[in-house]
Amino acid sequence: MTREESVRLLDEASREPQAPHLTDFIRLALNTGCRKGELLGLEWKRVDLQAGLILLEADHTKTLKRRSVPINADAREAILSRSRFRARHCPLSPWVFCHEDGSRVLDLKRSFTTARKRAGIEDFRVHDLRHTCAAWLVSAGVPLTAVRDLLGHTTVKMTERYAHLAPENVRAAVAMIESDESRLSHVGKLKVVTTTG
Repeated sequence: MTREESVRLLDEASREPQAPHLTDFIRLALNTGCRKGELLGLEWKRVDLQAGLILLEADHTKTLKRRSVPINADAREAILSRSRFRARHCPLSPWVFCHEDGSRVLDLKRSFTTARKRAGIEDFRVHDLRHTCAAWLVSAGVPLTAVRDLLGHTTVKMTERYAHLAPENVRAAVAMIESDESRLSHVGKLKVVTTTG
């Protein structure tokens, strides 16, 4: 999903009266790469705003491995929005994503699909928010190993599917091992081409 599409999706999500949590869920998913189940099962006791982390214990993750997920400014705002909702409606609820009665939000497929269609985005599922986060990170030059750790992939192999999004990063990495002579030769050739052509 492009940045422009994400803005449209968030705008349409904010118009879903039956799902006041949808906008915050999308923002958090796009900015953390967390899975749907990891977010919908998130409890307040595992959100550390002071440290800027979401703590996922092994039993909360698909891979059964503990990890911490950094919270950026957009993710923080989504969490604070959820906190305000909780304070207004259900101050004792342990769930970050809850209904007004404090019960846990179990799914959001219907409201997400409605918002997605109204935003004019085709063939895009809730899980694709996670893929979008990964794609944006790789396109921004974040190393695959860092993306692997954030997403909780067991191996970098799973993360390599995003490598094609940053060919310039790979080109720059290969250029690092060129010899000085090779670099100078390459620069000289470029000068010949540009002056004659």
